[in-house]
Amino acid sequence: MGKACKTMVLTLLLTVLLGVSAQAMENDMLKVGIKYGSDAMSSANLQNYSDFDGYAFGYYDSSREFTQLGYVGSECEKITVTTDTTYAVELNNEYASFDEARTAAVGCGGYPAYVMGSYRVRIGTYATPGEAEAARYSYDAASCVVGASSTGVKVFITGTNTVLFGFDCSGLYSLGILPIEAGEKTVTWFRGYRYYGGFEYQRVTGGNINVINVVNIEDYVKCVIPWEMSNTWPIEALKAQSICARTYAVCQTRHRSQGFDVCTTTDCQVYQGTSACNEHSDSAVDSTAGEDLYYNGSIVENAVYYSSNGGASEDCENVWGSDVPYLKGKTDPYEQYVASRVPKYNWSTTYSAAELTALLKSKGYSIGTVKNLYVSALTDNGNVLSVTFVGTNGTKTFQRESCRTILGLRSMRFQINGGNPDSYYVNDASSTVGLSGIYVISGSGKTPYSARPADTYVITSEGVSALEDKNAGVSTDSFTITGSGNGHHVGMSQWGAYAMADLGYTYRDILEFYYTGVTIY
Repeated sequence: MGKACKTMVLTLLLTVLLGVSAQAMENDMLKVGIKYGSDAMSSANLQNYSDFDGYAFGYYDSSREFTQLGYVGSECEKITVTTDTTYAVELNNEYASFDEARTAAVGCGGYPAYVMGSYRVRIGTYATPGEAEAARYSYDAASCVVGASSTGVKVFITGTNTVLFGFDCSGLYSLGILPIEAGEKTVTWFRGYRYYGGFEYQRVTGGNINVINVVNIEDYVKCVIPWEMSNTWPIEALKAQSICARTYAVCQTRHRSQGFDVCTTTDCQVYQGTSACNEHSDSAVDSTAGEDLYYNGSIVENAVYYSSNGGASEDCENVWGSDVPYLKGKTDPYEQYVASRVPKYNWSTTYSAAELTALLKSKGYSIGTVKNLYVSALTDNGNVLSVTFVGTNGTKTFQRESCRTILGLRSMRFQINGGNPDSYYVNDASSTVGLSGIYVISGSGKTPYSARPADTYVITSEGVSALEDKNAGVSTDSFTITGSGNGHHVGMSQWGAYAMADLGYTYRDILEFYYTGVTIY
C-alpha cells in the first residue's frame, strides 16, 4: 500500500475511533518557513552535506507527495535557485520527458525547463527581449523569446552561469528540490544550518523566493527538542518535550496563508536544523514516535509550554482570555528542586517614574506623569492578573499577559515595591494589608477587588471601619519589580519537566501533571 493510501486509511480510522481532527492528521510531512516575507531571497544556495546521489527537481502536490520532473547527479554538490528575471530563447517543440528535453538541450547549448505541464528547451540568459530576439536568429529550429516571469525560477550550478533546470507553473505549483539519498538519510546545508528533507521555493506573485523546508514530522521534532530544551537533559523530560512539539506542530495553521505550517522562531518552535541533534535526544523522539496529546478524544490544539513558572502555572483564561479545559494552572512543587540551576530564575528590574511615563507614552497611553504602579489583582494561583498605573491625568490598568509584556518582564509571577504602594492599616499601625489579593465576597461568589482606598472597609471586632492609607503623602521615584520564572505560565514548564524527570517521574507523569485531563497515544 502506498504512503498516501496508508495515510488516508489511518486518518479515517482515527477520525472514527477518536474524533480526531482530519486537519491535524493530514499527512506526515510538515512545511517549515525558513526564509519568507521580508526575508525572502532572490537566490538561495543548497549544498550537500552527506553522501547522496544528486538532486531531484519537481514539486510537492496538495498531499505533500513529491512529484519528480527532473534530476541532476551527485557531481553537482552545490546548486543555486534564483528568480527568473532574464529572457531566453525557447524552442517550439514539446518533449515527452525530462531526458528527451535534456538531450535536446545539450545539442543546442540550452537547458531543460518544465513550463505549465510540459517539457521545453530554453537557451541563454539575456537581460532584454531585444538581446534574446537577436540571438534567436542564430538557431535553425523554430523558436520564440520568453522570460522575465513573475513566477519562474531557475536552478544553476553555484558560482557559474550554467543553468540546470527551469521551472514555471504560474504559481499553481512551486519548485521542489529533494536530495536523492544514497543508502542513508541525507542532510543538506542551507544558510549555515543542516536540514533533513527537501525544499520548496515559492514564488507565486513575483518578487523574491520563499524558502520552505518540507520535512517528515519526526525529523522535524528531532531538530526542535535540542533547541527548546537541551540534548543533555533527562530522557523523560525530552520525551515529554517531543510529544509537546509534535502535537503543537501538527495543529498549527497560523502560517498557512503564507504557504507553510510553522516558522523557525519562538513564535512557533525553535528550529535550526540538525546541528544540535545527538543520539540521546533522537532516542527520545524515536521512543515516542507518533504519540500526541489528546483531550476527550480530540488532539490537543495548543500544546504550549514555557521555560519556568516560579512556583505556579496559570489558567489559559487568565493569560490569553480563552478558557481551555486542559490548560489549567496549579501550584508547581517541582521547580524548587532545580531553581538553583535555572539562569535568572529569580530576577528583578527597576523603573523610574520618568521611564514608566515614557514607556506608556510610547505605547499610546496618556495618563500624565506616572505617580504610582501597583499589582491590582492576583489569580488564585498567586500570579499577577492586573497591574495599574496611576498618573497625574488618570489611571491605566493592564490585564492578563499584557501585565508582563507592557513592562518587559520575564514572567507573570512578581511583586512591585516602591512608589506609593497600596498598603493600609487594619486596626493598628502594626497590621497592614495590600489591595493585591483582596477579594469581594458577594452572592455571585468571589471576585478580585480593585477599588481605591476611599471605598475600602474591613469588619473588625469593633465594627466596620475604613482602611487608613499607610503611605498617605509618601511617594518615591523608583519602582522595583521582583519575580521568579520565565515565560507565559500556560501548559508545561520545561524546567519543571526537568525536575520531575530528575525525581524519577515518567514523561506521561510530566504531561498529565502540566496538562489537565489529557491522554497520550
